[in-house]
Amino acid sequence: MHILFSFTSPSAIFIYALVIFLLIGVIASLIIVREYKNTNTVLIREKKSKKAIDVYDGNETMNGSSSQASKNVERFSELLMIDKDLEKSTDDQFDYVSSLKDFCESFRNYCAYNKHLYYSIDDIRSFIANLATSKIMILQGMSGTGKTSIALAFEDFIGNQTTVIAVQPMRKERSDLVGYFNEFTKKFNETPLLKELYKSNFSDKIFIIVLDEVNIARIEYYFAEFLSLLEYPNLEQRTLEITNDKRNKDPKLLKDGRLLIKPNVYFLGTANNDESTFSISDKVYDRAMILNLDKKAEVFDGKAQDKIKMSNTNFEELVKNAQNSYKNTEKLEQWIEIFNKIIIQDFGINFGNRMINQLKTYVPTYMACGGKEEDAFDDFVSKKILRKLEGKDSLKINSSIGPFIDEINTEFGKENMLRCKEYVSKFQING
Repeated sequence: MHILFSFTSPSAIFIYALVIFLLIGVIASLIIVREYKNTNTVLIREKKSKKAIDVYDGNETMNGSSSQASKNVERFSELLMIDKDLEKSTDDQFDYVSSLKDFCESFRNYCAYNKHLYYSIDDIRSFIANLATSKIMILQGMSGTGKTSIALAFEDFIGNQTTVIAVQPMRKERSDLVGYFNEFTKKFNETPLLKELYKSNFSDKIFIIVLDEVNIARIEYYFAEFLSLLEYPNLEQRTLEITNDKRNKDPKLLKDGRLLIKPNVYFLGTANNDESTFSISDKVYDRAMILNLDKKAEVFDGKAQDKIKMSNTNFEELVKNAQNSYKNTEKLEQWIEIFNKIIIQDFGINFGNRMINQLKTYVPTYMACGGKEEDAFDDFVSKKILRKLEGKDSLKINSSIGPFIDEINTEFGKENMLRCKEYVSKFQING
C-alpha cells in the first residue's frame, strides 16, 4: 500500500498541533460560558432576594436605604390590633366599693354560691390584704385546695378575665415571658403576658396574671426583672424594655421600646413543693406575699351575690384609708421589736426593713377587711418571718421551740399567736 505521508512529517505535526489548539479553545470557551451563566444566576437571585426583603420591610428601597424602610415595619401586629380595638371601646363602668369588710364577705359568698368554692373568711381577708401589700403573691398548699381557683374567681367577681400562664421547666430568661424579635420573620413574638400588660395600660381594671407552677423553673431567673421593677417607688420608672429601638409603626403605648407596668397589674404564682420543683429563694419570698391554703374549708351555704366591678383606683383608696385610720402604729412597732428580739435569740433570724414596711400595710388592711389586729400580726410573721426556719438545723430549732413558745405566751398571751406556735411545732422532733 502506498503511504501518502509520514506521521512524523512536518505536515502531520502541524495538523496535530492545530487540532489540539482548537480543542483547547473550545473547552476554554465552554468553561467561560458556564461560569458566566452561574455568576449571572447568582446575581439575579441576590437581586431578587434583596428586592423581596425590601418589599417585606414595607418599601422598595433605593440606593441601599433598607435601614430607613425597616423602621416602617409593623412588627407588633397583635399589639397594634389592641390599639385599634381599645380605642373604639367605651370607658369602663365600675361599682363603687366603700368597705373592704363587706367586699370580702361578698367575695366569699360569690365563690360559694356561684363557683362552689369554699374558703374561710380568714383566707379571704389574707388574700385581699396580700394584694394591698405587694404586687406579687405566692399561693401555696396541697393540690385541690383552690390555689388557682381563688384567683380565677376573684377576677370573675370584679368583672375581668384572669390570664393563666403555665410556667415551663426550661424557662430561664425574660424573653420566655415577654417575647422576642424574630430575625427571620422580622416580627416580634407577642406572648400572652405581653398582650395583657399592654391591655392594662388602657384600663383601671384590676389585672390578675397567674403564673401556674411558678417554681417548676427558677423564678429568680426568668422573673428577675419584674422582681426589681415592681419595687420601684416611682411608678413612672416601672417600665419594661420590650425592644431596644424605636420604629414608626410600633404600638402607640411603647415609648422608646419600653412599656409601663401599671399599678393595676398583680402577679399570683401557684407553688407546689415536691421533687419536681425548685425551692423558692429568699429574694422572692421577701418581695412576695404568701397565702397558705393547707386545708379545705368547710362547705357552707353561700348567699346569692352579684359581681362587684371594683376599679384599681377604688381598691388603692380603700387601702390608703385603712392605713390612715390605723391608730396603733406605736403598738405595732413594739410588737415588732419584741418578736424580733425573741426570734434572734431563739432562732437567729430577724426582720428586714422591707418586711417591716409590708407589715405596716398588711395589718391595717387585714383589720379593714374585718379581722383582728393580733390575728393579722400572727398571720404575717408566721408566713413571712418564721418561714426562714426552712432549711435550718432541725436539731437546733427543736431545742429552741419550748423557750420560743414560753416567751410568746409571756409577751402576747396564751390565746394569741396560735399560727406561729403551730408553725414552729412542725419542726418538733419526737423523742
